[in-house]
Amino acid sequence: MWVDAFNDGIKSRAQVEKLIADAHRGNLNALIVQVRKRGDAYFNRSSVEPRAVDIKGSRGFDPLGYLIQLAHASRPRIEVHAWLNTFFAGQESGVYRKHGDWVNLTNDGATGGYLDPAIPDVQTYTHKIFMNVALNYDVDGVHMDFVRYPGATWGYTAASLAQYKHETGASATPAPEDPRWQAWRRDRVTAFVRDLHADLQQQKPSVKLSAALICFGGGPASAADWVYTSAYRSVLQDWRGWLANGYIDFGVPMNYDSDWIGREQGWFDRWLNFEKDSGFANRVVTGMGAFLNYPDDSLAQIRRVLAPSARGNHVMGVAIYSYAATSVYGNYDFYNSTDLSSGLPRQPYAGGIATPAGLEQRGQAFNDSFMTQLSQPADYTDVQLGVVHTQPVFTQPAQVPQLPA
Repeated sequence: MWVDAFNDGIKSRAQVEKLIADAHRGNLNALIVQVRKRGDAYFNRSSVEPRAVDIKGSRGFDPLGYLIQLAHASRPRIEVHAWLNTFFAGQESGVYRKHGDWVNLTNDGATGGYLDPAIPDVQTYTHKIFMNVALNYDVDGVHMDFVRYPGATWGYTAASLAQYKHETGASATPAPEDPRWQAWRRDRVTAFVRDLHADLQQQKPSVKLSAALICFGGGPASAADWVYTSAYRSVLQDWRGWLANGYIDFGVPMNYDSDWIGREQGWFDRWLNFEKDSGFANRVVTGMGAFLNYPDDSLAQIRRVLAPSARGNHVMGVAIYSYAATSVYGNYDFYNSTDLSSGLPRQPYAGGIATPAGLEQRGQAFNDSFMTQLSQPADYTDVQLGVVHTQPVFTQPAQVPQLPA
């Protein structure tokens, strides 16, 4: 399960203790926990960035260190993967404000909190942050998010354009859809991933490198269709190549689709079939978006992830997004917005609760109940359907799968 740092999870000792208890209640075997969200740090040792301001407790409290201590001592042991936003730093972060020449730009000069992956100093700086976590903590893995461009119109910093023209002999500023310009930027992202993996293999090979991978829209029907995907063409993230070449130990494709929307259900299953029959399914942990689904739909998606493809192939496992929002009932984007919730096919809310505190409390109760639904027969109450009975997906503690050599 992913645990983001924009919400509660590891910001105090009590939150860490509850997280471990919840993970055991759901029979989960690994937590992907965000320790860098906007150029900040939810860890103490050798951080080159400031301590996150919303950590609760003394400066001696080390959220990542305490989480690892409890997770590894628990029985069964729970893996901890440190999740860091890679080329997204946020416009208020120190690195973004200090290094204006690193700030990524669109072709019309817009910005948005991203650093330019093609600038060597950006890669060096970001590589160091990942390695500091890997070398100073007993993490089971480090997890890259936003290891990509925001879109095809990005990458127009002066440094990148100058380097591109120098290397290719181009004289004019390329258009966003220029194939050579797209390939050049795509290769810069791949180079970061490849070099980080090589450094980890040399200095601390026990640490697994993984990445959150883009799956916007419909998935490819075959390997030949990969070059037409949103990942490859829009955000310039060749994650199929990373897996095929061993540049990441496992990938986590973000199949975030609502099962109650027919088109999105089709997208989910098409990506899933591609992942299972890719040839590297034993290094894929399919990510699913519980925050966009009803609990019974989430459990159904998990079952489809864990089932074999028509060809008999399995992915390595499933990752659930997220601990802070396990269903449309517990997703504050829905329960805080009547406009958004009005688009749901079943209205989940009742009781006349209108205050922010009351809405949050109810959302937390729904999130808490989902951890039980993962591992035990349970039920929840829907306004239209009444009591909905659910069947678990993890009736025993999940074993950590072995990665192929």
